[in-house]
Amino acid sequence: MKTINFVFASITFFLIAGCASMTQAPSTAASSATVSIREWSAAYYGSATAGKGTLNYNGQRHRFTISGVGVGGAGGQKISATGKVYNLNNLSSFSGTYHGVSRGLTLIEGKMHAKLTNGNGVVMYLAGETEGLASSMGAQAFEVNLTD
Repeated sequence: MKTINFVFASITFFLIAGCASMTQAPSTAASSATVSIREWSAAYYGSATAGKGTLNYNGQRHRFTISGVGVGGAGGQKISATGKVYNLNNLSSFSGTYHGVSRGLTLIEGKMHAKLTNGNGVVMYLAGETEGLASSMGAQAFEVNLTD
């Protein structure tokens, strides 16, 4: 049993490390906006996520909800993340279905990174803190809706 746990932990570590470049924001492009998100997720091979956030765009704050499903991961966690938004040319382009990859490991407290892109070409790069007991790495789809 110890061997299986060691192998699982090793594979998880290498998969998370391998996704690092896919979830980092570009260093040269200027962002269009910033976001902060607070969400909760639960996973056992598949995952479900629900939360809310704030978009700071053109000097104004806009609230939104986020909900989603994904594959990969196990456990439960609370996520507090911030990030930059790219290619947001008008507010109406922000809402929609975002697809992307995320990676993270939470053992009481941890870190997460995600890159999400919607059908309008809007891209969110997120980094945050997690609380709980979970590992995540996989594809996800999120529905984002402005509430005001």
